[in-house]
Amino acid sequence: MDAQRAAFFKPFSDATGIEVVETTTPEFAKIRAMVESGNTEWDVVNIVPSDYLALTELDMLEKFDYNMIDSKILDGVDPAVIFDYGIGNDFYSEAIAYSKKAFPNEAPKSWVDVWDTEKFPGPRMLYSAEWVIRPNEGAIMGSGVPADGVYPLNLDASYDALGNIRENVAKWATSAAMPVQALVDGEAVIAQAPANRIQNIKEQGAEVDYIWNQALTQYDLWSIPKNAPNYENAMKFIEYCSRPEAGAALAMIQPVGPVTAASFDLLPPERAAVLPRSPENADKLVIIDSAWWAQKGDDGKTNIEKNVEMWNRFVLL
Repeated sequence: MDAQRAAFFKPFSDATGIEVVETTTPEFAKIRAMVESGNTEWDVVNIVPSDYLALTELDMLEKFDYNMIDSKILDGVDPAVIFDYGIGNDFYSEAIAYSKKAFPNEAPKSWVDVWDTEKFPGPRMLYSAEWVIRPNEGAIMGSGVPADGVYPLNLDASYDALGNIRENVAKWATSAAMPVQALVDGEAVIAQAPANRIQNIKEQGAEVDYIWNQALTQYDLWSIPKNAPNYENAMKFIEYCSRPEAGAALAMIQPVGPVTAASFDLLPPERAAVLPRSPENADKLVIIDSAWWAQKGDDGKTNIEKNVEMWNRFVLL
C-alpha cells in the first residue's frame, strides 16, 4: 500500500485534484457483500485474477469503457492483462529463493533441484495450497514436468510430489513474510518466496538470493465494483496507473513488474533486471493460469475448491 500511495495515489491526486481515499484490503467477500446489499462504497479495487473471475461470473463488476482511456496509453499495456471488467496493475512472482550461507557455490536452478534433497539438503518452506500462488505448479515441475506442460494441472500428481518432499518442509507458509523470514533465520534453506521481498532484503545485505527460472508469476488487476458511485473518476485513476511513468515509479519503489512495456525504457537497466516480465526474465517465468483454476467440473466445483479439499486431506495425513 505504501508503494502504491507514493507511485499512484498521491501523484494522481496532485495531477487531477481528485482525492483518493484508502480503505481496507479488497477481499472477495467484502466486495460481494457490498454489491449484494446495494451499498457499493468502493470505486476501484485491486484484486487477484481468481477473485476477478468469480466476481465477473456473479456480475459484480462494472464493464470498462475503454474509450475513456487514451488509446496511446492502452496500446502500451500488455494485451494479456486487458479484460472487459479489469486491467492489470502489476506482475509479481514467487521464485525459488535460497540461503547463500547454505549454498555458497552451487545453488538450485529449477523446481527439480528444490525436490532434490540429496544434492541440496536442508529444510524447505513452501506455501499452503490455500495461498494466492499455490505449491502445486512447483510440485508438478519438481516431479520433472517441463514448464510448458504444467497445465492442465494434474492435481493428483502434484500431491504425490508434495508427499515426496513433505518431510523436508519445515512449514507450509500462510503469509508473504514467512518464507522470507525463514531464510533469514535459517529455518529454511530453500523457499517458495515473493521475489520482490527477497530482492528487498538482498539489497539490505541479507545473504539470500533467488532465480527467475520457473518463477510462478501472477498479476493484480484494477476493477470497478458494480454500482460504484464514482465510475468516471475510477476510470481516470485506472488510466493514470496504466501510464508508463506510473508503472516505472511503482517499480522503483517496489520490485514488481510493470504491465506497460514502455515503463522498462524509463528504468535503469539494473532495476529492470530484477523485475518480472522484464525483457531479460519474461521467457523464464511460468504464468499462473487463473482461468484453469476457476474452471468447474461436472460436480460444479472449481479447481480451486477441489484443491482446497485435497489440501485439507493432505495436511491431515
